[in-house]
Amino acid sequence: MADIRLVRPNEMAEAVKLSDSIFRDAQQISMKPAFPDVFSTALGQSYGAFEDGKLVSFMGLVSVTIRIGKAMLGTYQLGSVGTDPAARGKGYASQILQRIFDHIDKAGASLLLVSGDRSLYTRVNCLPFGVIRRYTVDAAAAQELQSRHASEGVRVRDLEATDWLYLRELAGARLTRFEQSVTDLANLVHSEAFVSCIKMKHRVLVAERDGKPVAFLVAAVPNPPLDPKRVPFLIEAAGDGPAVALLAAYALKRMELEQIELPVSVHESDWQEALAPTQYQEEPNHGTIYVVRPERLIEQLRPYWEETAPGRHEALRVQSAGDGRVKLEYDGLSAELAPQAFISLVFGGNEGMAEHSTLRSSLKELFPVPFPFTAGLNFV
Repeated sequence: MADIRLVRPNEMAEAVKLSDSIFRDAQQISMKPAFPDVFSTALGQSYGAFEDGKLVSFMGLVSVTIRIGKAMLGTYQLGSVGTDPAARGKGYASQILQRIFDHIDKAGASLLLVSGDRSLYTRVNCLPFGVIRRYTVDAAAAQELQSRHASEGVRVRDLEATDWLYLRELAGARLTRFEQSVTDLANLVHSEAFVSCIKMKHRVLVAERDGKPVAFLVAAVPNPPLDPKRVPFLIEAAGDGPAVALLAAYALKRMELEQIELPVSVHESDWQEALAPTQYQEEPNHGTIYVVRPERLIEQLRPYWEETAPGRHEALRVQSAGDGRVKLEYDGLSAELAPQAFISLVFGGNEGMAEHSTLRSSLKELFPVPFPFTAGLNFV
């Protein structure tokens, strides 16, 4: 019988060693500098399974706040999940996950973001969510964007040491975002969490107008001599749409790229307008999401609706019906939603919503709520 519990400070080095053995090769940096919060002895949220005192399975857990307007969603992120090959098949990961569900509920969280989508997660209602538009900017699209936005008076340059306060201001102005301080932003750019997993690196470009930064873009680009596992893509950006579009266009020439992909949340209408008519494909947000308590999620969302739907959200009532199902009442309508249907209603997407078109139409002032791309700087 394994001991399932929080990893203690003096055991974190063992957690790093296990994670490195599973996720890293000789060309890659250790998981610890890439995911410092996962292995933080100060934060101390990650869990493990221990056999006779030896760590044999690990799940990295990080607490964050997601802002949607004035709403603050207590959120946890799950990643760096791995089990020693000799201990696989014993159900340890499922046992740790159940312990984590209890932990995040006690902590007052409303959501768990999971970096994976395996059956380990989906069978316990960690499910696909949201809609992302993935634009592909190649040489022809870049030329068109430059011509279209040439009158913007924007100058594109590399990141400078005096930019961080401006970048934090731009990042903080986004409608929905992971909460980031100035030092958070700088540390996340430096850590290169997601790109370290695919043998790439960060490159930051800044767009300035009249000498002041008006947008920035963090791109995942090749990291010679390593062979990248993906085509270059946007990790995170902030600022006005035309400036972000120009940053993407100039990135090709400045970084000598053949193309760059831009994952854009569907609520970013300013960016979408600026990127038109660049080709895109729609896909779910990255990973899966778990709703800890639907009642808590709705209460944490109400400050956002107080600004966007005053007088409308008060009529919304939800109640857990067990096994992830949710009872919902609104303006004379009532329904019991399966877990996937509730997640698709709240965050967008069509999975599980075929029989709820009337409900979705009635709730269009409230749902879907805007939500940040989850494979950005804060990826776990």
